[in-house]
Amino acid sequence: MRRLPAPPKVLILALAAIAGVQAPAALASCNQMPGQGVDWTGCMKTGLYLAGDAMTGAKLDRATLSSTNLTGADLTGASLVKATLTATNFAGAKLVGANLSDAAGTRSNFTGADLSKARLDKSELFRSRLGKANLSGAFVIGTQLVRATLTGARLDGADLTYANLARADLRQAALDGTTLQSSYLFRTRLEGVDLSKAKGLEATQLAAACGDAETKLPPGLAKPGNWPCPSSE
Repeated sequence: MRRLPAPPKVLILALAAIAGVQAPAALASCNQMPGQGVDWTGCMKTGLYLAGDAMTGAKLDRATLSSTNLTGADLTGASLVKATLTATNFAGAKLVGANLSDAAGTRSNFTGADLSKARLDKSELFRSRLGKANLSGAFVIGTQLVRATLTGARLDGADLTYANLARADLRQAALDGTTLQSSYLFRTRLEGVDLSKAKGLEATQLAAACGDAETKLPPGLAKPGNWPCPSSE
């Protein structure tokens, strides 16, 4: 009986991809236990309990971590580029120097997390909680922070150029040396905030925001006549 030729390896991999079967190498990577330098690139890791785990230098690019509990975890220097972080809990986590560029994290929780010198460029953190988080020296360029809570957050020296802070709450936040050039401040809560050392602010931005008599502005800028905002805002 004549044997048919074996299908080429490329065809096998293509059929496996269509069927949703991962290649052996990818499976091995995704099956790694959490730990320092773990490589979960592109892996589905939803709803896990990883609170307090040491995951410094972890490779989590394009990973899906939605609803995963990472409270108090050490993710120093981790890479989460284009990761999906919907409702992920990073409360009290250490993310010093981590890269979260282009990540999508609607309603994620970073309360009290250390994000100093982290990169959050162009990430989407709609309605996320960053109260009392440390974002000193962080790169928050073009980041979507619509309706995010940043009360009491440290943003000293952070770069928020082109960040969308519409209806975000920055009350009690530290903004010493923070760059706010071209950031969108529509109805951003700035009541009582010290902006005297913020960089790049313009009158048009302040007119769209919500400050009050206690808000301190950089030299040369006056408080808009429409402050404070109506209570309904």
